[in-house]
Amino acid sequence: MSEGGGTVDPAPGGGSAGDGLELGRLRRESALERLKKALAEREVPAPQLEGYPLWKARKILDLVRIPAERLQLKLVESEQPRGTIVSQRPRPGQKIDLEDPRQKIELQIADSSILHYLPQIYQRSDLTGRNFVADLLWIMQHIQAQTEWKLEHLHHYFDPHECPPEFLDYLASWVALTLEDDWPELKRRSLIKKAVELYHLRGTPRGLRVYLRLFTGVDPLIEENAWPFDGLVVGVTSTVGVETVLMHSVQRAHAFIVHIPLGIDEVDVETVLKIHRIIEQEKPVHTDYYLTFAEPEEEERDTSFTIGITSTIGVDAWLQGEAAEMYDPLAGPAMAPAEDGED
Repeated sequence: MSEGGGTVDPAPGGGSAGDGLELGRLRRESALERLKKALAEREVPAPQLEGYPLWKARKILDLVRIPAERLQLKLVESEQPRGTIVSQRPRPGQKIDLEDPRQKIELQIADSSILHYLPQIYQRSDLTGRNFVADLLWIMQHIQAQTEWKLEHLHHYFDPHECPPEFLDYLASWVALTLEDDWPELKRRSLIKKAVELYHLRGTPRGLRVYLRLFTGVDPLIEENAWPFDGLVVGVTSTVGVETVLMHSVQRAHAFIVHIPLGIDEVDVETVLKIHRIIEQEKPVHTDYYLTFAEPEEEERDTSFTIGITSTIGVDAWLQGEAAEMYDPLAGPAMAPAEDGED
């Protein structure tokens, strides 16, 4: 600031102090926007669950990626149909944090106390309005309700798209289908759903293509009656240990090539082994196969040069036509050829 106090010194870099304050404000607003965006991605509004049966409410929660472990269920006396949700917390529209397992979804479910089946003397309340027998019976009903809900919706356990994830392996064993542990859940469910249909295609190129497409996500190419190696004559066209592959005898009529349109650098060793297991499981037992992947694309090399900068004529560059003898700076000037008759 000047002696009179009327001017402001410019900020370092040529900008004023006001510009620096404005830049700081914009940065804070940008950080706030990023935070709001991150919270919006991890928070979803609570769906409307009241009035729906419990099994349908579970489906709705699955659609918004809320696991069943975050549900807290409570049976309450209600005149609504048994199993209907009569109340929920959080309320519809309130935010639910998908990444906070401590935030629970509380559901009150309509039911009828079995106290009504006991003699009238057990249905009386004390001076505070509480009934110890009724409270004890509600605890028993909560314990039994989990089993009752499973029995009432037992058919969902036999649907690959409805059963719990831990039931998939057992369901797959019913159709003699082996699933890899690290396969995505959706892929495991799809394979079980199509198991009976795929059995009609087992041992055929189409069936093998379907299995490989489900696993790799790409359409493989299957070439029947083919083998990548031709015959050879040792010592004439090939050399043992250099350009030969020792294999068992293969008949082309019972052989095929499986080509996966993925680069070998796009798959890991475990994926390659799983592809081999799928082919071994689905191919006819008497056939041989050979697995190939897409060849890597060759990169174009720049062969251009600039005379006098990257290359020198007569040293590492020659004009088109008959090339002159390479110049060697250590050999001195080239000697002219001797004429006939001279020593």
